[in-house]
Amino acid sequence: MRLHFRPTLLVTIAVLAVAAPSAAVAEIPSVPSSHFQSSAGCGCHAALVEQWSGTMHSQALSDPIYQAKLAEANKATGGALDEFCEDCHGPVAAMAGMNGKGAKPRDAVANEGVGCDFCHQLTGTSKPIGNNSWIISADGVKRAQFKDSVSPSHDSAYSAYHESAEFCGACHNVDHPGNGMPLEATYTEWLSSSYAAQGITCQDCHMTPGAGPTKPNPGKAAAFGPDREHIYSMTFAGGNVALGNAELAEERLRGAATLEIDAPKVVEPGQDGTVTVTVTNSGAGHHLPTGLTDVRECWLAVTVAQADGTVLVEDRYDFNTVLKGADGKGPVQFWDAVGVLRDTRLPAGASKAFEYQVSMPDASEKVTVTAALYYRSCSEELAKKAGVDVPTTEMAKVEQAVFASEGAAVEGELGQSPEAATGGLILALGVGALIAVLVGFGLLARRGRAG
Repeated sequence: MRLHFRPTLLVTIAVLAVAAPSAAVAEIPSVPSSHFQSSAGCGCHAALVEQWSGTMHSQALSDPIYQAKLAEANKATGGALDEFCEDCHGPVAAMAGMNGKGAKPRDAVANEGVGCDFCHQLTGTSKPIGNNSWIISADGVKRAQFKDSVSPSHDSAYSAYHESAEFCGACHNVDHPGNGMPLEATYTEWLSSSYAAQGITCQDCHMTPGAGPTKPNPGKAAAFGPDREHIYSMTFAGGNVALGNAELAEERLRGAATLEIDAPKVVEPGQDGTVTVTVTNSGAGHHLPTGLTDVRECWLAVTVAQADGTVLVEDRYDFNTVLKGADGKGPVQFWDAVGVLRDTRLPAGASKAFEYQVSMPDASEKVTVTAALYYRSCSEELAKKAGVDVPTTEMAKVEQAVFASEGAAVEGELGQSPEAATGGLILALGVGALIAVLVGFGLLARRGRAG
């Protein structure tokens, strides 16, 4: 068995351009944490609070994988990135002066990470979008997408901003604070996709049931509120199976991509056949994967095996971002990075094909080509440092048999030898003909008696 690998791009993938030498880091206002209500106090929205409590937003500060990576960054930089990272993961703590060196101890509200009252007091996003470029009122008025909200507990206001992708982009675009290099570019990826052109926003996929955009999603936003045609779920489902809602995360991952195998039915011994495996980002409105993509792991595994299970070929291709240092070499950690050495990810709607030349072993009647796409939130090494069991999720899997002869192909498709299949067909036809004759005589007899 000989296998040759040649990747073929079906859609041109544009690597994100490195930004200017320095990144704009939004100035966070000084606001006491007492201006924000604990999410536990949002009792009228108990069902939504329960959804939020299992999300990565609620664990933004406590996430052990984030904390393990932050510890590495702090050790390597002498704490230079500590406040920058913590301000994004704990915005209320940042406004209250509870992040960074010399910070005040965090109270319960600040420890919530990205809580309800923080998001519902936001009023806009400044430009450039990213690096905490949100604008907040901190006036106690709760803002959302409804124009008729009335609450006995607080003032309410309509906000079209809460239905926009810019609402998410303020935090889900992150540029290196020293050199401006994009570290996370989920909003930028969405902005250049067909999803943005169609008006499909982040909320339409990540705050509704099921993979992909789901509307309408009827329900109540508050226990005593009116029945509404569409509400957002506070699930914020992404790909974190280990720490988020595992069921929702796996559902999103399995709806993100498709695999196809194009292979000849027959390759005779001594002859070569071309097998093409195609991966398509068919269900994500951003690159696959997205986020901190030098940490995320997403890969295609292709195997060719004989019928007895003997593996003839194993191949792996990683979809990720490899960062480079000042010497142009990589990979390096994001705090040492000045640019992107290699970006092999798939933009929304893009496909990538892999071609393999297969020769059939002389002693085999068939081989099976198996392609599977996998995802992990981080490496096993980082998961071990964090003390977390991070499972590998199978996003998609396809198989196709390649036979050594037409006879073997017929046998494989029918599940029996061609001779047995032919004999069975003759027997079936014979029994069928006999039944037809007997039924015919029965009909004639009945007709005769009726006459």
